[in-house]
Amino acid sequence: MDRRKFFKTSATAVGASVAGTLTLSAGTAGAAPPFDLPMPFGDPLGPGPVNPLLPQQDPNPAARVAELGRLQAKYVWSEDSNYVHGVPMAASLSIEDLPTLEWFTTSIDQQYQVISNIIVALSRHFNNLAGDLLQPLVDQLGGLKNTIDGVFKIVAPVLESPAAYPLDPAARSAEYLTVQTAETVLRTLDQIRDGLFAALRKIFDSPGLGNFGTVDGVQRYVQLWATMPVPAIAETFHDDMVFARMRVAGPNPMVLRQVNGALPQNFPLDDKGYRSVMAGDSLGAAISQGRLYMIDYAELGPSASESATYKLLTGPGYNTAPMAAFAVPAGGGELQPVAIQCGQDPAKHVMFLRPGPGDADRYWSWQMAKTVVQTADFNHHEWFSHLGRTHLVSEAFCVATRRHLAANHPLCVLLTPHFEGSLFINQLATYLILAPETTGDLILAAELGDLVATAGQARLDWDFYEKMPTNEFAERGVDGAQLRYPYRDDALLIWDAIHTWADDYVRTYYPADSDVREDFELVAWADEIAQVGKIKGFRRIDSVDQLVDVVAMIIFTASAQHSAVNFPQKDLMEFMPFYCGMTAAPAPSATTGNGEADWIRMLPSLLTSVAQLYVLDTLGSLHYRPLGDYRTNTVPFPNAINDPRIVGPGGPLDKFRATLRQAENTINDRNSQREPYTYLLPSGIPNSTNV
Repeated sequence: MDRRKFFKTSATAVGASVAGTLTLSAGTAGAAPPFDLPMPFGDPLGPGPVNPLLPQQDPNPAARVAELGRLQAKYVWSEDSNYVHGVPMAASLSIEDLPTLEWFTTSIDQQYQVISNIIVALSRHFNNLAGDLLQPLVDQLGGLKNTIDGVFKIVAPVLESPAAYPLDPAARSAEYLTVQTAETVLRTLDQIRDGLFAALRKIFDSPGLGNFGTVDGVQRYVQLWATMPVPAIAETFHDDMVFARMRVAGPNPMVLRQVNGALPQNFPLDDKGYRSVMAGDSLGAAISQGRLYMIDYAELGPSASESATYKLLTGPGYNTAPMAAFAVPAGGGELQPVAIQCGQDPAKHVMFLRPGPGDADRYWSWQMAKTVVQTADFNHHEWFSHLGRTHLVSEAFCVATRRHLAANHPLCVLLTPHFEGSLFINQLATYLILAPETTGDLILAAELGDLVATAGQARLDWDFYEKMPTNEFAERGVDGAQLRYPYRDDALLIWDAIHTWADDYVRTYYPADSDVREDFELVAWADEIAQVGKIKGFRRIDSVDQLVDVVAMIIFTASAQHSAVNFPQKDLMEFMPFYCGMTAAPAPSATTGNGEADWIRMLPSLLTSVAQLYVLDTLGSLHYRPLGDYRTNTVPFPNAINDPRIVGPGGPLDKFRATLRQAENTINDRNSQREPYTYLLPSGIPNSTNV
């Protein structure tokens, strides 16, 4: 089924109404689905234990080849199946790619909360328009609550005691219909969201109502959190140390790099300017001692044109490609901001130096320059670090695994839980963000075509081996102990745990390098990833050591790396005065002469702000199935890995889970000695890129 039609047809295929579905319970017999599709998560009686075998050892190779042929006809590559053109993705989705019932109910609960919050906030903000524009949405949401409660009533006992759930096909039909109801509820929430944005467009027809203006300042944004807690960052977002901390512990901590030898020629920070910020230090000493660092957003390319982009719904929007310098003080300590240049050309962009305490003349110009950096970082985060380099990367490995590793291949058994929900959420993300006049178009300044091209190029430029954590930190020069770097420290801790787990697992099935080279399914898999999937730098695998690295990197990217960039969206990025996808005014051109009103004029409009709140709260709230959870998608969710050599007492899986528990303790201990960084706590890392 075409990806763009998948959501419109999958729920209605059963031909059952929402009300009819809710009459079924987990233990009630129901008719089989009236169409020739598999049950949502495999065989109606649930998957049996899989005996993992390498293809060269399988006594029934013909059945294995036949099954792979079926899957290769089902999962087909396309570079034009979605909105990210030129990037290999699955041309179609299957009903098996739906998330679990548990995922649906968790997502429903979260989306209901955020949409309700927004409607309440807007009703208060525009009370004179609430009756005409917002009240119908309030009524629709209230009616939907009964349906949601009905779904939860059915699902709760299944999730609380899955082992007690009956395995007969009739009961599984009830589960199937409940899944379809849950998806229908999600679609209804989507319709309410669309109605919300339609109401906002009408509000914009009244001059001035769509503009937050300068009265009450940040409080106008804070009021958008009507029924949900205001993000804690609202209390400290102007702080310069918080701004610096985002480079090492924020949503996009992969841009900072050490200055090696000299500053770039187009960033003319001199010693006098440096000393005015970093008292008792010198520019030369900071560079020679490896204490000077930079961020540079040049690779944003056409999505950071510097000139205004005019859109019908949001008006003029701006984004540039700034550069900024940061330093560790000579005596050690936390990273500190030094200077910002709001574009690539120093002839067009003045250098902003961090003002000292009490320097009122330069304070607001500096805050405006920081907003320019935060906006560029927002764009880089969403298109490069998040969508391009976790979601779209994992899709390539998922599709290749579906097509070339048989169900009983040891690597398919291991990796499939790390791909759970990936194809579905990628489709949902591109549908909600990349389609014309959807949230990406509302949140970000650049034209949609430039944004899509940026995301696609980010994915194609990602190099598999270069981006392995140890290699990537060394390449950026941020592996030295003088830089306090929570993301790096915790990422390496989780990487080591995953790498050891991959090593124990892989060597169980591949005792020698010759076993790797003789695995013809693995050869076809690697060739397709490199040649068709276009994963840069990927190549055939010749040794057990190399295979361990490959498996660890796939798991790390789908789980820990995605967690590090996804969950800060809720805590940090949904608060628009701190992070926004566009500014409503150009970058400042003078280091003095600006006030708070000038900074506020840079912040996005109401429509943009609501879209940003909705999307980022939705993406950053759903923690589903933690790292190390290897259950299947089929109630009663039996283990996907059953080999006693792996799951036996004290075996590799027990060791992996124990290592993750120890990592959790280590990070908690670190957090007692530093500003807490929680995004790589193993208990909060989903096993797959499922949100």
